[in-house]
Amino acid sequence: MEYAVQFQINIFALAILFVLYAIMRMRSRVESYSKSLLLMIMLTGAIAIVMEPLTWIFDSKQFPGAYFLEYSTNFLLFLLGPILGGFMLSYVDYHLFKNPGRIKKRWYYQGASVLTFLVLIMNVFYPVYFHIDPVRNSFSSGDFKDLHYVVLGSFYLYMLFFVLKNRRRTHPYVVLLFIGFFLLPIIGMVVQLFDSKLYFSWTTIVLSVLASYTFLESTTTEEDFLTKLYNRQSYESYLKYLIEGNRGFSIMLMDLNHFKEINDQFGHQRGDEVLVAFGQVLKKTCQKNAFVCRLGGDEFVIVIEKDQVHAEKIISDIRQALSRSEDPLLQQLSFSYGYHHYQDSMTMDELYATVDQKMYQYKRAMKTV
Repeated sequence: MEYAVQFQINIFALAILFVLYAIMRMRSRVESYSKSLLLMIMLTGAIAIVMEPLTWIFDSKQFPGAYFLEYSTNFLLFLLGPILGGFMLSYVDYHLFKNPGRIKKRWYYQGASVLTFLVLIMNVFYPVYFHIDPVRNSFSSGDFKDLHYVVLGSFYLYMLFFVLKNRRRTHPYVVLLFIGFFLLPIIGMVVQLFDSKLYFSWTTIVLSVLASYTFLESTTTEEDFLTKLYNRQSYESYLKYLIEGNRGFSIMLMDLNHFKEINDQFGHQRGDEVLVAFGQVLKKTCQKNAFVCRLGGDEFVIVIEKDQVHAEKIISDIRQALSRSEDPLLQQLSFSYGYHHYQDSMTMDELYATVDQKMYQYKRAMKTV
């Protein structure tokens, strides 16, 4: 019971990982490279969370094999740090580049793990990181233990630099998530350096894993998978809410002109990047004034409640934002739109048909100009 109280935060963290693993297995049978990497992080973190209490429990104990257990658990604990960091960086790399081959070529970023393993082999003959007294079976720090934390800290700082350098490859909220992904272990490590009985260096990994699964791996029914805007289901639910509540609103339907040519000329991946970027332009332009959705393909809709802003102002702001983009495809991107204010007794289908007709009238008018 004494150990259960002393290491209750480790037990709690381990329980969270177990529950999260069960949820991942029960909620989705669709395997993905991203989830496989996250499972590697979870497994490595779970082993470390178990190893940490064992290094304290075996310390100074006197029974056959106690020295081996004390030495091996400390050996593994030192080695697990860079292994975990490598898997975390692999996970981030995949989300940024979507290329498993790229990660494999980089050995899952395990260079620091190989270096640490070689130092730990040296540690057997010379106490570089730690020493276990063979008589008392007690742990003591080696002359260069701080070097291990410098290596780990440098590795995590490199991860931050890596995320910031490639921040344009993903959504801003994902960048913030990854920054927290790496900062939490650093904070936990620093806290434990000041007080070794605050077991935060490994348990903070659980918060990073939990946030990653929640925001990146578990798909929400409200969100479009590609653009992270609201999806068609959300759009229909929101319109139903507005109609039932007799709340005045308008909708603006738009699609991209010549989008098929972008896909044909530059490829579908580039086309997806244009869709994501255009969605972000809509979101930033409208901010809190409207409800922005992707209905599918290159078709987007903006729901404006109570005519908070004029349609012309929205269109003008979107065009200005596109013209200021650093992406030449976005600078040249044009779109057609239709706008209509909801009238009593209209159904959602009637409203959509009306605004869709207006959009194609606009598109035909543009072709004649």
